[in-house]
Amino acid sequence: MSLRGEEIYYVVLESISSNTSKVIHVVNMEKTQKLFIGRGHDAHVRVTDISVSRLHAYLIKSAQGFYYLVDN
Repeated sequence: MSLRGEEIYYVVLESISSNTSKVIHVVNMEKTQKLFIGRGHDAHVRVTDISVSRLHAYLIKSAQGFYYLVDN
């Protein structure tokens, strides 16, 4: 996506828990090639559900600019 000639590098993730509460994560991916999602303290996007592992998945940006979500 371009806005006035500038590239936009943001990814928006929505987390919905079982009690219908929502959390929105807005992540700047300009300098990040791999974004970790999980319950652990090292995760970029933390999910507080006990059914989620410490490093549950990651989002990776390819050299062509495509994003892939990989289940760990």
